[in-house]
Amino acid sequence: MNGNWTKENFETHHMAHPEIYQKFCQYALQAAAVKGRYSAKCIFHRIRWESMIIDRVSDFKIDDGWISHYARKFMRDNPSLKEFFGTRMRRSTYHS
Repeated sequence: MNGNWTKENFETHHMAHPEIYQKFCQYALQAAAVKGRYSAKCIFHRIRWESMIIDRVSDFKIDDGWISHYARKFMRDNPSLKEFFGTRMRRSTYHS
Protein backbone atom coordinates (compact mmCIF):
# COMPACT_ATOMS: atom_id res chain seq x y z
CA MET A 1 0.00 0.00 0.00
CA ASN A 2 1.36 3.42 -0.89
CA GLY A 3 0.58 6.64 0.91
CA ASN A 4 1.52 9.04 3.65
CA TRP A 5 0.38 6.94 6.60
CA THR A 6 2.58 3.89 6.22
CA LYS A 7 4.02 2.10 9.21
CA GLU A 8 7.48 3.38 8.25
CA ASN A 9 6.27 6.99 7.95
CA PHE A 10 4.55 6.67 11.32
CA GLU A 11 7.82 5.63 12.94
CA THR A 12 9.53 8.68 11.42
CA HIS A 13 6.67 10.95 12.51
CA HIS A 14 6.65 9.49 16.02
CA MET A 15 10.42 9.95 16.41
CA ALA A 16 10.11 13.59 15.32
CA HIS A 17 7.10 14.31 17.59
CA PRO A 18 7.22 12.10 20.72
CA GLU A 19 5.17 14.68 22.63
CA ILE A 20 2.07 13.68 20.67
CA TYR A 21 2.23 10.10 21.90
CA GLN A 22 2.94 11.28 25.44
CA LYS A 23 -0.26 13.37 25.39
CA PHE A 24 -2.17 10.58 23.66
CA CYS A 25 -1.18 8.16 26.44
CA GLN A 26 -1.97 10.67 29.17
CA TYR A 27 -5.49 11.29 27.89
CA ALA A 28 -6.14 7.65 26.97
CA LEU A 29 -5.19 6.53 30.48
CA GLN A 30 -7.49 9.18 31.94
CA ALA A 31 -10.33 7.86 29.79
CA ALA A 32 -9.49 4.24 30.66
CA ALA A 33 -9.86 5.04 34.35
CA VAL A 34 -13.60 5.63 33.81
CA LYS A 35 -14.46 3.88 30.52
CA GLY A 36 -13.97 0.38 29.20
CA ARG A 37 -13.67 1.61 25.62
CA TYR A 38 -13.15 5.01 24.07
CA SER A 39 -12.52 6.90 20.85
CA ALA A 40 -8.95 7.54 19.69
CA LYS A 41 -10.32 10.32 17.50
CA CYS A 42 -11.77 12.08 20.55
CA ILE A 43 -8.34 11.91 22.17
CA PHE A 44 -6.80 13.49 19.06
CA HIS A 45 -9.36 16.28 19.25
CA ARG A 46 -8.48 16.86 22.89
CA ILE A 47 -4.78 17.09 21.99
CA ARG A 48 -5.71 19.67 19.36
CA TRP A 49 -7.88 21.59 21.82
CA GLU A 50 -5.21 21.64 24.50
CA SER A 51 -2.48 22.76 22.11
CA MET A 52 -4.50 25.33 20.16
CA ILE A 53 -6.89 26.76 22.76
CA ILE A 54 -5.34 26.18 26.17
CA ASP A 55 -1.63 26.40 25.32
CA ARG A 56 -2.26 28.66 22.30
CA VAL A 57 0.27 26.91 20.08
CA SER A 58 -1.46 27.94 16.89
CA ASP A 59 0.87 26.19 14.44
CA PHE A 60 0.28 22.71 15.90
CA LYS A 61 -1.02 20.31 13.29
CA ILE A 62 -1.64 16.59 13.44
CA ASP A 63 -3.18 14.58 10.64
CA ASP A 64 -6.10 12.20 11.28
CA GLY A 65 -4.21 9.60 9.24
CA TRP A 66 -2.07 8.88 12.30
CA ILE A 67 -4.97 8.11 14.66
CA SER A 68 -5.07 4.37 13.98
CA HIS A 69 -1.30 4.12 14.40
CA TYR A 70 -1.39 5.87 17.78
CA ALA A 71 -4.34 3.76 18.94
CA ARG A 72 -2.64 0.51 17.97
CA LYS A 73 0.69 1.59 19.50
CA PHE A 74 -1.07 2.51 22.74
CA MET A 75 -2.80 -0.87 22.92
CA ARG A 76 0.46 -2.73 22.18
CA ASP A 77 2.24 -0.72 24.87
CA ASN A 78 -0.59 -1.28 27.37
CA PRO A 79 -1.60 -4.95 27.09
CA SER A 80 -4.26 -4.63 29.79
CA LEU A 81 -6.02 -2.16 27.47
CA LYS A 82 -5.56 -4.16 24.27
CA GLU A 83 -9.21 -3.66 23.27
CA PHE A 84 -9.67 -0.12 24.55
CA PHE A 85 -9.99 1.33 21.06
CA GLY A 86 -12.05 -0.26 18.32
CA THR A 87 -10.01 -1.12 15.24
CA ARG A 88 -10.86 -2.45 11.83
CA MET A 89 -9.00 -4.81 9.55
CA ARG A 90 -9.10 -3.74 5.95
CA ARG A 91 -8.17 -5.65 2.83
CA SER A 92 -5.44 -3.08 2.21
CA THR A 93 -3.85 -1.85 5.39
CA TYR A 94 -0.76 -0.11 6.72
CA HIS A 95 -0.95 -2.17 9.89
CA SER A 96 0.28 -5.69 10.34
